[in-house]
Amino acid sequence: MKLFDKRLFILFLTFGLLLTVQVRILSKGVKHVGVENLHETVKAVEKERAEIEQLKQSITQFDEQIKLYNQQINDTDVVVQLEKRRQKLEAYLNFTDVEGPGVIVIIDDADRELIEGESGNNVLVHDQDISIIVDELRQAGAEAISINDTRIVYNNTKIVCVGPTVKINGEQMSGPYIIKAIGNRKYLEAAITAPSSYADFLAGYGLFVDVNTSISVRIDKYDGDLRSHYMKYYGEGDQ
Repeated sequence: MKLFDKRLFILFLTFGLLLTVQVRILSKGVKHVGVENLHETVKAVEKERAEIEQLKQSITQFDEQIKLYNQQINDTDVVVQLEKRRQKLEAYLNFTDVEGPGVIVIIDDADRELIEGESGNNVLVHDQDISIIVDELRQAGAEAISINDTRIVYNNTKIVCVGPTVKINGEQMSGPYIIKAIGNRKYLEAAITAPSSYADFLAGYGLFVDVNTSISVRIDKYDGDLRSHYMKYYGEGDQ
């Protein structure tokens, strides 16, 4: 064989070997996707979708809980406001114990001797005496009044004489009569000590009248029932 033919033969042989090795190397890098692999991929995708849906549902539930929580907060605020209004209304209607600055007035029968021919009624405390002093205290700005720890309710409390004693809200009392009033201390005190006051008039007859201011006067609530003889509730829709 000629030298040229040998060289050509060796060249083709080497080229063939290199081509075979290259094909084998490439064939190793190729992945074949079978039916089982496709099923597994589909299952994985479905699983991911299911997890996403669960997350969406969780987010929705969480949003609903937040709305409910906010609603509860608003409801709580409403309850607090209603409770404050209830307390103010009860205080206005005398249905709760109250405390504040005010005065304590003490009135009692006179201990002087009767003048010849004088009526004994002149030295006794009567129902009208207490009623007038209560009215003067109220006109001076008293927000709450009690007599011997019995709450006075405007247009509902009855003060009547029973012999030498006085009946207030159905309870019979005798002197000394301790009248408590909450309000501006200066105005309330002036209502008792002013020269033209009714208390000054009583003192002129010798009855015992004393007034003291206090930064803390406590008045108990009214335990009775509020009744109206003519007034009734008028709501919307009533004819």
